[in-house]
Amino acid sequence: MDTPPFFSITLSLVGGLAIFILGMGFMTQALTHIAGSRLKDLLASFTRNRFAAAATGAAITAAVQSSSVTTVLLVGFSSAGLISVAQSVGVILGANVGSTVTAQIIAFKISEAGAILMAVGLSISFLKSRERLAQVGTLLLGLGAIFFGMQLMGDATRPLRGYEPFLEAMQAIESPLWGVAIGLVFTAVVQSSAATIGLAIIFANQNLISLEAAISIAFGANIGTCITALFAAIGRPAAAWRIVFIHIVFNLLGVAIWFAFIPELASLSRFVAETVLQDSTIGRDVAVAHTLFNLINLLLFLAFTGPLARLATAVAPDRAKKTSSAGKPLYLDPLYLETPSLAIDRVRLECGRLATLAVSMAEDIPHAALEGDLSDLRELASRDDELDELQTAILNYLARIQSAKLGPQDQHAINQTIALVNSWENIGDLLDSHVLPLGYDRLEAGHPIGDNTRRTLSELHQALLQDLRLSLLVTTKSDPSDVEKLLASKAGFRKLADDAENDLRSSLVGRDPERMELFRLESDLISNFKHIHHHARRPAKLLQEA
Repeated sequence: MDTPPFFSITLSLVGGLAIFILGMGFMTQALTHIAGSRLKDLLASFTRNRFAAAATGAAITAAVQSSSVTTVLLVGFSSAGLISVAQSVGVILGANVGSTVTAQIIAFKISEAGAILMAVGLSISFLKSRERLAQVGTLLLGLGAIFFGMQLMGDATRPLRGYEPFLEAMQAIESPLWGVAIGLVFTAVVQSSAATIGLAIIFANQNLISLEAAISIAFGANIGTCITALFAAIGRPAAAWRIVFIHIVFNLLGVAIWFAFIPELASLSRFVAETVLQDSTIGRDVAVAHTLFNLINLLLFLAFTGPLARLATAVAPDRAKKTSSAGKPLYLDPLYLETPSLAIDRVRLECGRLATLAVSMAEDIPHAALEGDLSDLRELASRDDELDELQTAILNYLARIQSAKLGPQDQHAINQTIALVNSWENIGDLLDSHVLPLGYDRLEAGHPIGDNTRRTLSELHQALLQDLRLSLLVTTKSDPSDVEKLLASKAGFRKLADDAENDLRSSLVGRDPERMELFRLESDLISNFKHIHHHARRPAKLLQEA
């Protein structure tokens, strides 16, 4: 008996596995890009009850071939309070069923078509002028890579079919416990349950392992995905930990329930594959077993979404996030960068905080400039530093979104968000660089502002604050009626500003020459109020142009 070339076999196995995982990545990227924000809309619209939530989770995961994308969407919606923990349970259960579609695709014996699909997909992906078609090309490229990787791994294992020592080692996997352990460890290492199940299908097709052994490996792959999710949740918000906890409980209990019934599941899988799907290959039997396992578990656990949700909330309760500075971001978690539409949503939340900082400055700076002392002015100057810090964090976060994952709608939303952020930062700069120095000049001049002038400036300031607060609402809520109201505010504010300037000019006659410096300060303050109001209306203009 000749000894197989183990080095060559190992190289082919590792190379085939790498191509397979790369293909999964390409396919997920393309499908996510094609689906775009519709994934988010689907999750938001169809989670009204546990059955709809489960169907939604299955549909999204089947569509993008990645339960991690579904998890990211789920964490984002759960963190924002848009869906309940109980609804999240249904989505997670459904996602496990949706992920079995990958195994069904792998079970098709069309490995020879892999190279052709890769060639066709690569050619189409170069059509950058037609973005959607290019993404279809990337999808075909990924699908071809999956089949090509499967072919490489299958060819690599073929010499082992007649090697007795290897066949004897494979007999150990006939023990369900060993099969589960191998599937768990391998999935944890390669971070892909699809790759683990793909190898199990290859080994089963080569008659190296039995259907029962392949099923136990698939069980281990289900548990292995929990380890992947566990590591992904480190440093994440409580919503992510709740989802991971539900995922772990579901998969561990599911395997525990079925562990003693692997032979029965194998028999049921053969029956379904042969009678329903008219496919008697062992690879199809493995894929059907994987689907049946998750589907039956879904039906078993769906009745317990409430208790699971309460348990998950008790294990991972919400905690208030503390920051040492108002300029530190609260919502810019790297978790959402994989899904641009969600990342943009998080930036919008942070943009609301940025606007709140600017409005807070606008509330206090005119008082400090007209009446405050040196400590008041210095304290307000530090607030602009926080505003600048937050703006920088937002722009850096947006820069980390991969352009390859952006559709036209996402790119437009990013451009609009950057413009919003810059508008509020411009307001902060005007307050810090133009209004605040007037306070220092007033202190140096050593003369108080007159009562009549103070009343005139206060009235204009209150009108400015009213429109700034409206602009804050437009930034965070985007209500069309608020947009119209803010756009219409220009005429009223300009009239107030013109009246203030006329009052100021009328008081110039007979003014003490020593107080002429105050006249300049007062006039500059009105002028800056007008500039600030111009930027305050910018969010409404941006939304009107959208």
